[in-house]
Amino acid sequence: MPQHVCNIDDLPEYGSKELELNGERCFAVRQGSEVYIYRNSCPHVGLPLNLMPDQFLDYDKRYIQCTSHGAIFEINTGLCVAGPCQNQSLEPIPCLVENGSVVLTE
Repeated sequence: MPQHVCNIDDLPEYGSKELELNGERCFAVRQGSEVYIYRNSCPHVGLPLNLMPDQFLDYDKRYIQCTSHGAIFEINTGLCVAGPCQNQSLEPIPCLVENGSVVLTE
C-alpha cells in the first residue's frame, strides 16, 4: 500500500520542503503538478544540501543547489550538472501524486 507523504498543496508550487521519511532526512521539490523526493545528502561529502529550513533550490528555482559547496542538480533527475560532484546523482525516493496526495511508491 502506498505511503502518504503529504498533500501536494502542502508544498510550494515551485519550491521545496524538508521531510523526514521512515527516519531519514529527505526533501520534496514541487514543479507545478510534479513532485520529486530525494534523500537530503549531497553525493560530494554526504552533508545535508540545505543550511536553512526548506531551502534546496537556487535563486531562480530552476535547480537544486547544495549550500555547502555549490553543487547544482537537475530537479527532475537529481543529476549533478555543475560543482564538485558533477555526473553523480542525488538518491531519489520514488513517489507519485495521486488525487492530490503525494505517496511513496516503494
